[in-house]
Amino acid sequence: MNINDKKESEKKISTTLCYYLLLCLLPFILIIGTYIHNPSSDTLNNAARAIGNIPGFHSLKNPILSKLLNAYIHTAPLTAIILFMFTNKEMKLKNNISTFKALKALFSFTLFNFIIIYCFLFKHTELTNSGRILKAMSLNSFSLSFFYISLYLIIFIFSYFYLWACIGTYRVFYRGE
Repeated sequence: MNINDKKESEKKISTTLCYYLLLCLLPFILIIGTYIHNPSSDTLNNAARAIGNIPGFHSLKNPILSKLLNAYIHTAPLTAIILFMFTNKEMKLKNNISTFKALKALFSFTLFNFIIIYCFLFKHTELTNSGRILKAMSLNSFSLSFFYISLYLIIFIFSYFYLWACIGTYRVFYRGE
């Protein structure tokens, strides 16, 4: 593969990632728009009731909005897996990585990704009772929405990169170095 083909492949993956992320953010826009238009919407209340008590970040100031957005950020790893299934064949590895370095990087990234997933998706955290920064995020629906969208993007991107690290390590072993 020459340099132009590699750059074209990387550009295609980047473009696909951007469009896919925009598509994944549409439910956020729908939920936030509905909430801003009518905070006491029956649809939002019924959806929040149906969701139940999912662990994650919650705000007592905006319980319905935080419950719905928290439920949606739990889909980030799944959407990352879906995108990865469509783009993993086009990704290329550097050929100069040793097996030890690949394993070390995978172990470190596994630990880091586990901490992110645990802290953001499986731990109950009340924003209004948390530290200064998290408390500031729960002040109004705009900052809360920004917080959840940022959280979704962080979880999505790290999940996507983790999958790439797993496949990259597998390819290093398959190469037999």
